[in-house]
Amino acid sequence: MSSCVTHGSYRPPVTQEPREKGTVGSLLEPARSAISTNPAEIRLSDSRLELTVATTFGPRVTAFRFVRGDNVFAELGDLSISLPDGRNYRLVGGHRLWVAPEIPEITYEPDDAPVAVSEEGSRLRIDQAASPATGIAKSLTLQFVDGRVEVMHSISNRGRAPIRIAPWAITQFPVGGTALLPVPVTPTDKHGLQPNAEIVLWPYTGIGDTPFLLHDRTMIIPSDRTEAAKVGTTLDRGWLAYVRDGLVFVKRARQIPEAEYLDRGAAAQCYCSADFVELETLAPVAALEPGAGVEHTESWELYEVDPNVEPPQIPEILGLDRSEL
Repeated sequence: MSSCVTHGSYRPPVTQEPREKGTVGSLLEPARSAISTNPAEIRLSDSRLELTVATTFGPRVTAFRFVRGDNVFAELGDLSISLPDGRNYRLVGGHRLWVAPEIPEITYEPDDAPVAVSEEGSRLRIDQAASPATGIAKSLTLQFVDGRVEVMHSISNRGRAPIRIAPWAITQFPVGGTALLPVPVTPTDKHGLQPNAEIVLWPYTGIGDTPFLLHDRTMIIPSDRTEAAKVGTTLDRGWLAYVRDGLVFVKRARQIPEAEYLDRGAAAQCYCSADFVELETLAPVAALEPGAGVEHTESWELYEVDPNVEPPQIPEILGLDRSEL
């Protein structure tokens, strides 16, 4: 995530009524949005969780909440990244799909055009047409499964030349909470004497302060920052979390053994600024010939806990290391 942003207006949340148990919103029925002034959005819900998906830009998931609850994702109004060609990439908030490595001319390609939405059984798929500038097409496929949300991120090369990229899944949250980023615990040798974890720092991180504490092999990252910071590690433990106001969002993704990951192997990442917090996962890098594609799946969970619980206690209370994707 770039630290170069321009500020716009903030729009307050809009309360939304839940649907009946286990339903998927009609593709033709708009939902009011706290994030976009355009009413063309789709709402999906099961008996417990609710998602809102944009249709006039994206692919984006703009809201995630308990039924009758508040949106746990960030709502960023007109906050945007200024591009070298004079355009802006609207951050919006919510969840988006980027491509790594982070190269502004490719990664920050705006996603302001309408998307194609289709139902595939119990799944909802959102497709972005290939960008004329990059030749990259993106899609998100969403499904409720056993009290969680599965999100498949797909990118494909519609251009004429091979490209080497990776799906990059990014979820934005409002400041005021604490991010949890676990580092590996399993020894790499039988004696437990060899190093077994890496913490990756971006160039603008750790100048004047240390953005995290390490507690029980988990990075504790408060969001009370004035300057941007970003840290990462491997996905060996398979989860990342954000704790705020008694709610815990958990995203899970798999680390693929022996696969090549960009960003010095940091498949799990956290970016913090004065405006928002991001939890990010990377898929392995792929060399895509024209017409080829690659996928990356995350699983989302949402929990309610006592607001007085300290964030370092959350992994044990929720048994995050005992659960699997």
